[in-house]
Parts: sequence; structure tokens; C-alpha cells
Amino acid sequence: MKNQDELIAQLAAILMTGEKVLATETGENQQKSLVSEEKFHDFRITALSYLSRVFGQDSTYHQSFTSEVTHPTASRTRRGIGILTAAGKDLQGDWLETTTGAITRDVLTDMLRLAKAQLDEKNFRAAVIIAGAVLEKQLHNLCLSNGIKIFNEIQNKAIAKKGLQLTGEAYKRKVYDRQVNKEIIAWLELYESAAGSKTDDLPMEKVKTMVSGILSFLIKIRY
Repeated sequence: MKNQDELIAQLAAILMTGEKVLATETGENQQKSLVSEEKFHDFRITALSYLSRVFGQDSTYHQSFTSEVTHPTASRTRRGIGILTAAGKDLQGDWLETTTGAITRDVLTDMLRLAKAQLDEKNFRAAVIIAGAVLEKQLHNLCLSNGIKIFNEIQNKAIAKKGLQLTGEAYKRKVYDRQVNKEIIAWLELYESAAGSKTDDLPMEKVKTMVSGILSFLIKIRY
């Protein structure tokens, strides 16, 4: 899998950065020996951004790295390398397939059934919000599987990209064609409108088109 190879290569580069941090180790006591603070923080920020992008901020890997790799010492750096190495073993298996593949698609399809149920009850706002959340998750999955970053790095923080940015980048990468991108933009605009509204005063036909269109999108666009 091309994307799996790319993610493993990126991880290998981060691990190499960690080894370079260890090369700056000073001090006789291994537990308290220090490393270059600048290099350590570059390693930490890069690793956290990667773990957040690939595994998610709620993952064990991201949370462990956040809590364990905190100070510019050799021991903390080694902990970080250990966490990243464990993450690499998952990537070399079927993690991408089981986590962002068919299982996720089934869950998203179930969520769309909930959207359809809300639509049938004429709860248009709820239907759009559920369908919009499904669409954004699918865009995240597609971008991840095609090597497109799903976070912007702003002031050393990983900020999740919004749906409009994700679909624009996916379209440029030719994940899908111009017509599909145009439809997605329309659905995202309706989603934003519903999220900012407190009533069900939304066009029924547009809501129907959105729910059925996103279901078709899940089925046709594979990753």
C-alpha cells in the first residue's frame, strides 16, 4: 500500500531525528543527562503532529507521548523513540485497513441511516448535521489514505483542517473529479448553515440530495 509505505518512511525519519537528539546527550547520570533543548522540542513537535495526524489525539500513542516525552533529557527522548517504534509496528500490520477502511465506512453508513431517519421525521437540521459530520470524517479518511495532511501546523500546534480545505486538496490530488468536489462544497455549505441555525427551516430537497449524495460518495470513492 503506497500510503502505508509513505507513513512508515515518515516515521523512520522522525525516529532518526530522535537518534540525533540522543547524540547531543551530556552528563554522567543517564536518568538526568540532558540533550539539546532545541533539537528535543523539534523532535517532540514533529512526533506529536505525526501521531495526531495518523492515529488521532485520543490514541494511546499520542496520549503516551504527550505525557511521557516532556523534558529535554535522554531518558525522555528514549521513551519517545520507544513509543514511536511501537506505533511503527502497528503501521506495518493492517492498521490502516482496519482503522480507516471498511470498518469505519460501515460505521459512517450506519450514521447516515440515522440522518435518513431524522429526515423522514422532518428534523432537517439534525439530518444535515449528522450527514455533514459523516462527510467530514470521510474526507479525513480519504486525505489520510492519499498522503494529504489533515492538520495545519500553526504556532507549533496541530489544528484539524476544515472540510472545505480537505476537499480542495483532495480534488487537486485528483482523488475525485470536479463535479464531485462541487457537490461536496454545496453539502459542506448546507452543513455550516445548519450548524449555525436553531430551526429546521432548511430546503427539504437539498437535505434529501445531501443525505443520498453522501451515501453514494461513501460507496463510490474508496481508499
